[in-house]
Amino acid sequence: MFFSITLGVLFALYILSRQRRIRPVPRVLSLRFPIVVGVIGLIDVLSYTTTHHPSHSAYLWVLATFVVGALLLGAVRALTVRIWTSNNWVVRQGTWLTMGLWVVSFALHFVSGGGARDVGAGNLEAASFLLYLAVTYGMQNYVVHRRGVPLWDALGPEAGHRLQVNFGAGPGGSGAFFNIFGGEGQNSAAGFGRGSQQSPEHDPTIIDVEVVDDDEGPPQLR
Repeated sequence: MFFSITLGVLFALYILSRQRRIRPVPRVLSLRFPIVVGVIGLIDVLSYTTTHHPSHSAYLWVLATFVVGALLLGAVRALTVRIWTSNNWVVRQGTWLTMGLWVVSFALHFVSGGGARDVGAGNLEAASFLLYLAVTYGMQNYVVHRRGVPLWDALGPEAGHRLQVNFGAGPGGSGAFFNIFGGEGQNSAAGFGRGSQQSPEHDPTIIDVEVVDDDEGPPQLR
């Protein structure tokens, strides 16, 4: 139980630390993190039920807290997240109201532990915290993604490309050459040094690399 609580606190701190950061809204919905956390949480709940035997009333109580605290509040929280376009990306940032609703979600889950104990489910709120966290975080991400879809559609299919830098010895084998590709599929190039003006696409000395700040971040958010 102690390990589950510690892991839940770490995941919660990780999620909260990202709420006020400006991050992209995924064009394609990805729920890998909530699913992984949810699987761990489900294992915790099943482990709890093998050593404890909650009544049907206890399960109904916990289900009610999941519906209200995880699903409903998760959807409401997502509506408080700011969403806008920047540098041909759709980005998001949680507000202080978002943070406050996260606190309310956590409080509702653990305060419900008193009611759960009254119906014979002591510590069930702690055993189900990871699953609760996964459900509410997944719901928030889903609603934020749905809100961002019209903005992505307005930007067009070329929006949201990674920043790419091509570099090498340059045309003619001397000087330097670099080429930066932006999110709109356009590119600008600068060639230095003397030699033939060979097209960079046919220059074998140029190496393509991709420069990305992190797993999700678009280049140069403003």
